[in-house]
Amino acid sequence: MVRLQFSIAWLLLLSALSTVARYSSAADESLPIPGGRTVVPQSVLPDTSGAAAPIRRTKRVLLVTWPECPRCSEELQRLQAAGGPFELMRNRGWLIGRGPENHIQIVDASNVLDADIAELVSELTFGGSPVVLYVEQGAIARSFQRGCTTPLDQWTFGWLMTGNDERPVDFDPEPIDVATTGHYRLRGNHWSVDGNWNPSREYVIQHLRAAHPSQLQPEWDIEVWSLEELRSVHDDIHDREEGFRGRYTASTATRSSSSSRSSSSGAVGYRKPGNAGR
Repeated sequence: MVRLQFSIAWLLLLSALSTVARYSSAADESLPIPGGRTVVPQSVLPDTSGAAAPIRRTKRVLLVTWPECPRCSEELQRLQAAGGPFELMRNRGWLIGRGPENHIQIVDASNVLDADIAELVSELTFGGSPVVLYVEQGAIARSFQRGCTTPLDQWTFGWLMTGNDERPVDFDPEPIDVATTGHYRLRGNHWSVDGNWNPSREYVIQHLRAAHPSQLQPEWDIEVWSLEELRSVHDDIHDREEGFRGRYTASTATRSSSSSRSSSSGAVGYRKPGNAGR
């Protein structure tokens, strides 16, 4: 009997020691670091796997910057200034920020990127200003080119989201700082050319000759035009043929039309894009 009581007492002691060691181990996993803060490993954090995932819009504008681009910082400061384009747009319901839930997502190309845009951003060619794109289902449908008279403002962001140009007739054009021969008026709001958002001059010429020959005026010798002139005439033709509201569609069309439509993002002008942009 004495031996049995001793065995039971010994087992209870071992169980108590095991419990103390287990709590001590869990406590040691919270590691203090300089500054008085504590790092708590994932193993002891609450399980949040059941939490709702953030909204990830499949249709949104990307404004891509990178650290070695001084103009990127200048552009962001101008856009974010009090009374500037972003404030005006937020007042109309636009969401603008760093996350994929925004209508305009500000992306630093040097950071870890969302999975749905990582490959796309890695293939971009960066110059001296932000890269501004409209992405729909992972593909670039529209983009902005600086230096082609079109300002980067609320009207341009509205066009990127919708494909419709709602800019007032009278506006102050940006200075031209791209190559031009003077044969065709420039615009900075570009449609992708047969799925190619950054085509070469030869690519656009071939596309215009093959896909839109009836929309080219006989006297146009497009083989001598600059890339931005070629892209601009393609944009106007696209507006006209697809029924989007463009600025100069009548100059390249064989017949006039007052019809216009919005892209599947569901926005008009730079009014609130709405939930259809998800």
